[in-house]
Amino acid sequence: MRSRMNISLWIGSILVLFLIGLGILGPYVAPYEVDFQEKLRNETVNGKTVIISPPLPPSEDHLFGTDKWGYDLFTLLLHGARYTVFVTMAVAFLRVVAGTLIGLYIGMQERQQRWWISIENAWSYIPIFIPVYFLLIGININSELSTAALVTIFISLVTLLGIPSVVSSIRQKTEQIKEMQYVLAATSLGAGRSQLIFRHILPHLKEQIAVIFVMEIIAVMTLMGLLGMFNLFVGGTKMTTDPVIYHSITHEWAGLLGSYRGFIYSAHTWIYMTPLAAFIFAISSFTLLAKGLRDRFQHTYHRAPFI
Repeated sequence: MRSRMNISLWIGSILVLFLIGLGILGPYVAPYEVDFQEKLRNETVNGKTVIISPPLPPSEDHLFGTDKWGYDLFTLLLHGARYTVFVTMAVAFLRVVAGTLIGLYIGMQERQQRWWISIENAWSYIPIFIPVYFLLIGININSELSTAALVTIFISLVTLLGIPSVVSSIRQKTEQIKEMQYVLAATSLGAGRSQLIFRHILPHLKEQIAVIFVMEIIAVMTLMGLLGMFNLFVGGTKMTTDPVIYHSITHEWAGLLGSYRGFIYSAHTWIYMTPLAAFIFAISSFTLLAKGLRDRFQHTYHRAPFI
């Protein structure tokens, strides 16, 4: 019997690889320098002098058009892709590594750690956006710190606040697996804790860890989108006065989305729709990958169930 093709996994994998490629090669294939601006100029069209001023609509010179200040949107997206993709992946990776180690340690304890379960239950009711917002609001806007320092602070803070949710998933799964017959048999034969973890527990957790990793990427990207709506952009926010305008220093996609949200009701809708489409594309790519991984693992379990 032929297995059914996992369309979600294939499409999600291709799109995610495409995003990773954009993050690596984006600045090198961008049509303009990141600080390139179209200026007000005069052009002669059919014998008449026409004033050309930004924002410019999509054209051959500017695939996605320019923003109000003359910056090429395609160029900004390509330069910001690395922050959108790799910052989220870095946070998800650190969360999963730390959460797996802590979850395995707590889950392997002989007695249930009620103090930690209380922390998990309390933490699950706190939206992570709230502590992140109030901890970053004082240092992210017009900061004297470098972009690298602000990105490091964001990664460290969001990683730390997101670890408990990963620990909860790994702990619960570990507590279930350690009660299985083959684990109890290995224990009775004298297997140590390290041997139980690496030879019996982790092989059963690797699929769930992969899914958790992708889901954490989606969660972090969603958080970045929420912060962007409140003018907190990864890598720093540059605020100008008279009028008050917020700009993303790194041009990451959630930051561009937040910067241009004022254009949603204007005649220049491409300024807002371009980063919105890019951001939705990124989240949808990882969502398809997560769905494909879940479907594949469930199919594997049904075909060859664990004893």
